[in-house]
This record gives sequence, structure tokens and C-alpha cells, in this order.
Amino acid sequence: MANIYNWKISQLDAKIHQDNLDNVIYIIHWSYLATDDSVEPITVNLSGAMGVEYKEGDPFIPYNDLTKDVVVGWLENNLDVDALKLNLDKQI
Repeated sequence: MANIYNWKISQLDAKIHQDNLDNVIYIIHWSYLATDDSVEPITVNLSGAMGVEYKEGDPFIPYNDLTKDVVVGWLENNLDVDALKLNLDKQI
């Protein structure tokens, strides 16, 4: 039985203006869901918030150009995804 995992980004908190840039993300509110492949699927989730910090000179993606893939990349680079999956698997 294989579980399917999916990120949900529920909110992005942004600083209106920082370092001559607008809408600089500083908190990502997220949920990570797992659904099993049973006839009547069970879905469980973990939720949290992760702070991110923009440092002047770092590459910057304007808010309107952000994609889910970019934000998920930030999460996956900073969270222990294997531990999240293990926790979700135990819940199922």
C-alpha cells in the first residue's frame, strides 16, 4: 500500500516593503497531506508555519511570480520531509 503525499500552502505572510522590494515573504503556512490507496481512502495531515528570511543580494522572485513549486522547494529544503512522511504514515 503506497501513500500519496501533497503540500497545501494555505497562506503566505509578506512584508510590504523590505530592502527596496515589495511583498517579501517571511512566513509560509503549510499543510502536508497523505492519502492511502484503499477503497475508502484515508487522508491525514500535518500543519505548520515556517519562517523564511530574505537577505539583500539573494535571488528574489516577485510575489506575483511565485509558484507552488517554488514555495514547496523552500519547504522541502528546510523541513525534514522524511520525518513528516513517517509521522503521516503512522497516523494512517
